[in-house]
Amino acid sequence: MQKNTLQELYRGRRESVRATGLDETTAISLYQNYIQFVIQSAAPPASLLDVGCGSGWTSYLFCQAGYNVTGLDLNATAFECPNHPNLRLVEGSSMDLPYAEATFDVVASHQALEHMPDPERAIREMLRVLKPGGTFCVVGPNLLSLLQLLRGISIYVWRNRPLTTIFWRSATMPKHPWGNTLPEMLGSVPSLLGLIWVKTLDSKATFSMREPDLTPPFEADNDACYLCNPLDFQKFLPTQNCQIRQNGFYGRSKFTSLIASGTYIAARKQ
Repeated sequence: MQKNTLQELYRGRRESVRATGLDETTAISLYQNYIQFVIQSAAPPASLLDVGCGSGWTSYLFCQAGYNVTGLDLNATAFECPNHPNLRLVEGSSMDLPYAEATFDVVASHQALEHMPDPERAIREMLRVLKPGGTFCVVGPNLLSLLQLLRGISIYVWRNRPLTTIFWRSATMPKHPWGNTLPEMLGSVPSLLGLIWVKTLDSKATFSMREPDLTPPFEADNDACYLCNPLDFQKFLPTQNCQIRQNGFYGRSKFTSLIASGTYIAARKQ
């Protein structure tokens, strides 16, 4: 499996694998849902660890919102955001966070867990450095979203593509989690429904992995090695002495969390 190779890719490259070359206006438009979700889950001021912060812009925006922030990512050369008196950017791995237990009031991560070779270990590490009573927030894709797959079948597969690549895979086509061609997507529906059903019935969290595609450009999570989804967090966090406070984006009905295209989880550590 190429999961560890994927981590080396993130550690060794700054472009293609992260959003770079941003200005503040662009960063706000990209990350406003993440920032808003964390603020609604745990209002500043607080000490916050931003795991997998990429170019550092999310960490900077948290500082602008009033948090005292440590941003952590595998590649320090990717940091490009402005300096801020309440911001510290650190090179490090989520698999082995360089902090003592109960260091932070808030631990948050955006679009990162799906790229980690051992998501369960990463979550345990994030909870380890979180203070009792602190807030754990994850924002990422829902790679088990049936609605997103149906959108792909009915809309996305038909957009701006030669007719041949709609029905047949080309040599340069990326490998997304549930396929790129129409036959691949249609064929994935039973597998996806079966996986959702198994996870729903299972009493334990099962962090389902996949073989990532390491050929750039990286779009729509073709480089994801973990099928990030809200069901895993619903099963796992209560076993880690955490109470889930929010499942889904604020203002949306709870029943939509499973089919929504995004994973939004906020939990309180007991």
